[in-house]
Amino acid sequence: MSDQKITGAERITVNALQSSNPFQTKIKPPGRRGETQKQEQAKRKSVQQKPVVQQSIPVQVEDVPLPAPKKPLQEALPVDPVDSSQIAPATVYESRSEEGLPSYRCEFAGRDVFVGWPWYKTTNPVTAAVNVAMALDFGRDKIRFDMVIGDAMVYHSRNRIADAFLQTDAKWLLMMDDDIIPSIGRPSWMKHWVEAARKLNDKALSKHVLQRLLGSGKTLVGCAYFGRQEGGKLMCSDQSLERAAREYAEQVVPVDWVGTGCLLVHRSVFDAIRSSNPELAPTQPGELWDYFRPIGHGRGEDISFCHRAKKAGHQPHIDLSVPVFHVGYKTY
Repeated sequence: MSDQKITGAERITVNALQSSNPFQTKIKPPGRRGETQKQEQAKRKSVQQKPVVQQSIPVQVEDVPLPAPKKPLQEALPVDPVDSSQIAPATVYESRSEEGLPSYRCEFAGRDVFVGWPWYKTTNPVTAAVNVAMALDFGRDKIRFDMVIGDAMVYHSRNRIADAFLQTDAKWLLMMDDDIIPSIGRPSWMKHWVEAARKLNDKALSKHVLQRLLGSGKTLVGCAYFGRQEGGKLMCSDQSLERAAREYAEQVVPVDWVGTGCLLVHRSVFDAIRSSNPELAPTQPGELWDYFRPIGHGRGEDISFCHRAKKAGHQPHIDLSVPVFHVGYKTY
């Protein structure tokens, strides 16, 4: 360990691992039943007087200059629309198990992925576990997370997540709703916690949502999932794809719109929407760009966002191959 070199991006993690309390939280020492207040205070004082010996792990830290602070989004210069055909797919390194199935660990280069997690009042616990698993798999040098809690207007939450994403240098935003459970390449784990997954074979459940979407080479691509009720429709514009989606066909298909519950968006899509839709710009201090504002009656934020993206030169796509479960009365 003493010869290990780490980059500046890993410095915070190393320091946190060396500390017993990385967030410097004021933790009240537990008292025993029957102790008087004076006894508890005396015990606390004696503990504070004892010298504290901390063990540190010797590491060689490679100094990396910090990037210059980014300008606020509202002050950024206008960005020309980007031709979606010129966006190279993310570099995804795939490994295989002894049985020839993709491993659960999807490797990609750089801290390029930002996971946005809109909640209304709560989230499904398995959805939370999926996000924790991805955080542990990739680490803070590969992936970022943010969430918006408590806004009943979901398109407000999506706008806030998009704004937070664009303030970073990440390239890809993965929007994942609080009632969505995507496959992360752990068949046995998924079958244990998700009833609807138990009828699927391991090959389908061995796919990783990031591996598939990042490797598609599309600037706007979502996973196939169904409405959270019996007989729920496929959440995209083309219902003729339902059978292929239920069979997890190895296809990425262009569509007019796809559900935003599990959606990967390249940052160039937001740049293009801003250039093509100046009416969505903030008009008051504290307002944000309104990327997901519904267009008229009957067009939700998913249809509206995809409509604007397509008009700005970014074709929406749907990946039919990844099992994604939608939580309602049960998982669908």
